[in-house]
Amino acid sequence: MAGISSYCRTVEDVQTVIQHAKLFEGDLQPLSQVLSFVPRTEAQGKYRFLELDPTLLSNLQRGQSLVFRGTRGENAVLCTHNRTYDVKEAETSNSLLLVPDLRWPAQNVDEAGRMLEEKQVLGVFHKYYELRTCKPRLRKVRQLLEECLYRGPEYEDYIAQSGIKLYTFQDLLENVQASEEELRTELKENLACCINGAWRFLEHEYHFRVLSYILNFVDENSWPIDKINKTETLQSLAALVPMDVLEQCFSWYAEETVTVDKDGETLYRLLEERICRFLAEVLLRQAGKFNLKDFLSSWQQSVPEGMQTTEKYLEGIALMDKNSKPEVIWYFPETDLPEDISERIRILFQTRDKWTLDEIRPYIQRLATEKLNVNALLTKHARASSVSGVRYYSAKHAK
Repeated sequence: MAGISSYCRTVEDVQTVIQHAKLFEGDLQPLSQVLSFVPRTEAQGKYRFLELDPTLLSNLQRGQSLVFRGTRGENAVLCTHNRTYDVKEAETSNSLLLVPDLRWPAQNVDEAGRMLEEKQVLGVFHKYYELRTCKPRLRKVRQLLEECLYRGPEYEDYIAQSGIKLYTFQDLLENVQASEEELRTELKENLACCINGAWRFLEHEYHFRVLSYILNFVDENSWPIDKINKTETLQSLAALVPMDVLEQCFSWYAEETVTVDKDGETLYRLLEERICRFLAEVLLRQAGKFNLKDFLSSWQQSVPEGMQTTEKYLEGIALMDKNSKPEVIWYFPETDLPEDISERIRILFQTRDKWTLDEIRPYIQRLATEKLNVNALLTKHARASSVSGVRYYSAKHAK
């Protein structure tokens, strides 16, 4: 039983209230908790209510951390070790009282007679924060790391003297609204390189140079693309590229196989899609619109023997116009598009009036969620039509 008071109640006061309420004292717990309020100014602004689902609550009780992330001007998110949540303020018509150490009915008190305990109400709340799973906001990773591109050891003195900010993993966590696991995945997928504890992108020409060293060494040794000796490759190129950069670059473009050489050393396989995509970017960055036939020929010639280029490898990095004469292709990377879905859709339909689903999917996929997949996003933000049995998407309010 609990009562609210601004003065000290007695057991007799409580028994009188029980009688007036026509309750039987034997049906009640022997403990009555008397509530009093701290001054409003003392509690104001100190506390907030946050609603957690059973999984988050269980994680917190097991000692895992929940971290709010966001800088000035950003809406806060809450992160576990592997997920990100939007934090939204909600209202309730009920009054929520914050009472530390309040006893619950299950906490039995073995007393022969009635006893009282004083409890303080630290605040009355009508608002609380609720959480909704959201996509991590990772665009800032690229923005930060493009400020400190790695161009090779000969340029590092300039980086140090210029005061350019370098970012450790902890620095990125403090600036990027994402969980640790989501941030590590983003760094891996975007081929970020950890150099002396700081995460960097390789400047494009330097990146191409390092990959070319690896591919040329494979070619010089006439190795099949699925029988690459990693140790020999790294040792032979160590004089040309810092070992930490070389090892990470090798890991981006090759994977272990189950095959071993005569000395028992595991052999590696070059990753066709990743190498073909990067070499396509090298060619496309050099020009505006490229004759498609000439590009496809040059692209195939640029990749290692044994690899086969395919237009599928260009998804998300280039657009083609097969209705023009001659057919053309141009560089159009998904990573350059804004994170806001409405703005992204606007730019896509400015670039091209009509898109098939296969054409537009690579430019929408990253913004899809569990509740809104690519089809749902297009239904919401675009208009569908069919031409000769082919489904196209165009701007919702296009003429």
